Amino acid sequence: MGPPEKLIQDLAGEFQINNFVETGTYYGATAKWASTIFNHVFTIENSVDIHTKVVNQYSDIKNIDFIFGDSRTQLSKLTLKLKESTLFWLDAHWSGGLTYGQNDQCPLLEEIAIVNSLKTDVYLFIDDARLFLSPPQPPHNFEQWPNITQLVNSIQYTLSNHYTVIIEDCVISVPLHAKSLVVAYCQDVNVKLWEEYGKKHNRPKKSM
Repeated sequence: MGPPEKLIQDLAGEFQINNFVETGTYYGATAKWASTIFNHVFTIENSVDIHTKVVNQYSDIKNIDFIFGDSRTQLSKLTLKLKESTLFWLDAHWSGGLTYGQNDQCPLLEEIAIVNSLKTDVYLFIDDARLFLSPPQPPHNFEQWPNITQLVNSIQYTLSNHYTVIIEDCVISVPLHAKSLVVAYCQDVNVKLWEEYGKKHNRPKKSM
């Protein structure tokens, strides 16, 4: 589904988050969008073909730093440089096609541990929550993927003073001072879903 743009934009504005870090550039749409919200965007991609294509397409956007390499290695280097609050969009897990990682499908738990080394506020967003709520579909190797219990435990262990939710196919974990904003967003989404459900299942029967 991609990142929840309104929530991310609201968080960035409310808490003056200047840095956006993405693992898994894919075709650059998220990095391009983030460049209109954040002062500095860093996006990491380990597929040579994808990285080259995106750099050629978006090299004119000056506040995006396109980084080639393994997300764990590059995150370790990057976190040494980040001195301000940072929002992370973790999406480096393998998704078939040209994406990297068929033999190393989900570096997520290691990424979370690295992110925790930051000495400033971390706003964590993880794409494709459905792939952790239940085993991912073939040809994914489910044994290479953490389940939702392992994932949430990892977040709570490394980011203990955080509020964590799952909504819109996204795992979100924010500092406690941002909890009320996330709660309001989730409630709004759920109200709309409930209204749509009601319209779908309570339609008046057609007259004969």
